[in-house]
Amino acid sequence: MRRLFFAAAAAVAAAGSAVAAGSGSAGAATGAATVAPGQDHSCIVGPPPASIDWSALVNPILSYPTVGVKDQALQWSGGQWHMLYSDMTATKAAPDVHFSVAVSSSPDLRHWSTPRVIADNAASPDIVRSPSGTFIVTYQTPQGLAYRTASNASLRSWSAPHPLGRGLAHRMIDAALAFTGHGVILGFKAGSSTQHFEIAWAPSLTGTFRVVGRPDTVENYEFLTVGGAWHLVATSNTLDQPFLFTLGAGDPKTPSTWLHWSTGQQLSIPNESFNSGTGISSVGYEHANSAFLCVGPGGEDYLTYAGSTELTQFGGWGHARIGLARSSDLVHWEVPPG
Repeated sequence: MRRLFFAAAAAVAAAGSAVAAGSGSAGAATGAATVAPGQDHSCIVGPPPASIDWSALVNPILSYPTVGVKDQALQWSGGQWHMLYSDMTATKAAPDVHFSVAVSSSPDLRHWSTPRVIADNAASPDIVRSPSGTFIVTYQTPQGLAYRTASNASLRSWSAPHPLGRGLAHRMIDAALAFTGHGVILGFKAGSSTQHFEIAWAPSLTGTFRVVGRPDTVENYEFLTVGGAWHLVATSNTLDQPFLFTLGAGDPKTPSTWLHWSTGQQLSIPNESFNSGTGISSVGYEHANSAFLCVGPGGEDYLTYAGSTELTQFGGWGHARIGLARSSDLVHWEVPPG
């Protein structure tokens, strides 16, 4: 889950300054909008890839022998695929794991670069674009939610961190943004012993947020539009399974509309050796955690997700790896044949 690492992070150093320096702030963007409401979370930015060679892919599509990867977000921009994720490295002392936000890039979803850390002592990234086209990666730290910005589609240069969620409580995780044409919606999980999915609204990313309400009890959020309608991809608190929700009737520019969602539709991902194990999912292994939906270059739907065969390594989070499934109807899913 992206419920994440605050108990672990208490034992390591506080979040530091930027690892990869850049410039600019999404809150300072001016001029006419170039990204229409509902397109801010499109995972294909700019000229699309010619195709995805499905027959050449093998799950897991992203894995490393000494690093666990989870909480991923996928985007095509600058002529490459970019996978942002929670990078887990083992430590010799408790809590036995260190989290960072890292990115790997690939021309074909097969050959990936080594992890490049963009935020240390951080986790659970999501990527979105502001109305002006600035790339924004959100994530969580022991001090609260934060974001960085990038103006170049290569995603190689990021700004220093900015605090996210001014006016809200500090214990927030799993941030997701949606620019609606009337301010910005922030979805997040709040609380410590008792946790809730909450929706907040602000007139701008740097403005003061106010809580709108609590829609449900899910986690690992992704807002996006599918077929012209707003959807939410989220993970169940029980068994860590992926679900898809549709925004209810009402104007998305009205913050209270974001409290009303359809009954969730579970996304049934096939079992493979890398995401199966003993016992039940979320207790003995991870089957399809932290799902992220991407509408592909031909309109087909791709789902990335984290799987592991155990939950003992990396401080109990398991040696997670990233799988890929595709669908033409969001109901029937297939995995690569390789």
